[in-house]
Amino acid sequence: MSEKVNSVDRLIDVIERIGEAGSPIAASDIIFESGIPKPTCHRLLQQLEEASYVQSDERGHFYPGSQLLSIALDVRWTNQHKLQRQAILQGLSNKLEETCGLALVNEDPSPHMVYYDRIQTNWPLQIVIPVGFPTPLWASASGKLYLSTLSATQLRRVFNKIELTQYAKNTITDIQALKKELSLIQKRGFSVDDEEFIDGMVAIALPLYDQDNNFMAALFCHCPKSRKDVAELENYLPILRAAQQNLEKVYQDMKSQLTT
Repeated sequence: MSEKVNSVDRLIDVIERIGEAGSPIAASDIIFESGIPKPTCHRLLQQLEEASYVQSDERGHFYPGSQLLSIALDVRWTNQHKLQRQAILQGLSNKLEETCGLALVNEDPSPHMVYYDRIQTNWPLQIVIPVGFPTPLWASASGKLYLSTLSATQLRRVFNKIELTQYAKNTITDIQALKKELSLIQKRGFSVDDEEFIDGMVAIALPLYDQDNNFMAALFCHCPKSRKDVAELENYLPILRAAQQNLEKVYQDMKSQLTT
């Protein structure tokens, strides 16, 4: 029993040091600071990375992964913060008269986006994608947005795990064409889906970052193309960016309260 507790303590120690580092941290620094034997630490880091609790950059330094960030959001964005978040999404949905929400990345069993929170529009004609539903990275506005935040090394790792299959008539299935699209998303700061995931559906997504400029989630809006096309959704960018800033502020205020 004591050996099991010791293993759990070491695992938590590694996670805490990565979470508190503020920037990608080398395995050697984790070993030095924690005193965990080198083979044990490398084994724990491998297990955490395989489960997407941590990720590594091109230098082999470690930082929080999608699963850890998802847990952090679930734990932190609760009670009054959840009410604030949903109030912002409700206000945005009312202004755009379309479905709005947040999507998180999930890498189990393969990388994809998951609808985390959503305010559904009241139009009789609507596209219902339930909370928790997985959406492809390469064929959704939120997914392409997330891919655009990755380094070249991280992107190669993701491409090794997924197959660019066709979902709708405009799905991008060529890697070079997708990379060109990701470069465009990086420059303009938002992503669109023009009938790439579902025929007849369009979407737009903006990133939410924490105070350390880590990607947290994608703020999205989607609707039938018969009601609004991509160009019309882009006309709402000032409203979307205001909601983006308000949601980021909710997270930052919450984090400040937790650390004081």
